[in-house]
Amino acid sequence: MTNFKITAVLITALLFSGCSLIDNLKEKLGGKSEEDKEEVVKEETAGTTSQNDLLFYNKYIEVVNKVSETVEQFHKAYLNEVPEPRTIDKNSMIFMIATEVYAGNIERLYKDYKRSLFDNGELAKLQADNTTMKEEVEANFKMVLDVLEQYHALTVEVINYYKNKDYEQNAPLAVDYDDRMQDEYNKYKEAFDNMNATLKKYKPLKKMLDPDKISDPDKKAVAVLMNTYENTLDGAEVLYGIFQKVDINSDVTDLTKSLDEFEKKFNEDKGKVESTEFTEKTKYMKYNFEDYFSKTVKDFVEKTRRFINDMKTKKMDSKEFNRSYDNVITYYNYMINAYNSSLGVLNTYQPL
Repeated sequence: MTNFKITAVLITALLFSGCSLIDNLKEKLGGKSEEDKEEVVKEETAGTTSQNDLLFYNKYIEVVNKVSETVEQFHKAYLNEVPEPRTIDKNSMIFMIATEVYAGNIERLYKDYKRSLFDNGELAKLQADNTTMKEEVEANFKMVLDVLEQYHALTVEVINYYKNKDYEQNAPLAVDYDDRMQDEYNKYKEAFDNMNATLKKYKPLKKMLDPDKISDPDKKAVAVLMNTYENTLDGAEVLYGIFQKVDINSDVTDLTKSLDEFEKKFNEDKGKVESTEFTEKTKYMKYNFEDYFSKTVKDFVEKTRRFINDMKTKKMDSKEFNRSYDNVITYYNYMINAYNSSLGVLNTYQPL
């Protein structure tokens, strides 16, 4: 099978999708008294993001996340259910069960978003004060929808080829289909990467809290957790950027170094969480960190470490590489989902 990588670039953009939650939480943490205001130390920023722009940005982060997840599921199923095309013959047993299900998800996805954007749905009704951002993002998303529609049309062809057992009479066609699938995926990836790059241009500015300047134990605990989540995802973005550039012949020295640094920093921040006082009001946030987010980070590190070790053996074929590569992406996605969910947990805190 030709080598392709499922690069969940949208997941990199998703790192910042909790900005509205963060800003809301920081307003709560800031309080109304002069004393509370002194406790919250924020980085200087070059500008602000309007509420309309933030809502527009966050909605499209949600959209690209869904698109990426849907396409990734399809490709993973395709990899698992279609053997190396050059080995297929009339005696091969191929079942396109999951592949067909996920192809149907792609069809529903692009149809739903086209209606939402072109038939006065939710996307069409989104307002943005930054008209340039709105025009650029929507133009890029229309291109993504176009390539998704073309991509789906080919998946139907391929699925029918295997479901109807046409390969028994024309096995060499499997190679041609695999090449075309690669080409269509590349077109999708190019359109999707362009959209993601556009979104990143308009990423809302982040603000940080200084726990050492916060005396209230509950506010301090929330600040420590918030900074840990942000630091972890900042480091993950750097690590993932290096990971995206890896192919089957790559030297993984830089990836190994980045993973080591990421793991070390997370363990340091985790130690700060463990040494911070959590009262009855905030213990549930610590439990969420320990039982959920921290475990997804650990799993992501383990899967990436396994991928690196497999790469070092120099014995992986393209199919094994693709599966191992996709496995890292899957656990990266789990971590990102845990990040967004955990910001929601933080946002439930209401200081008295």
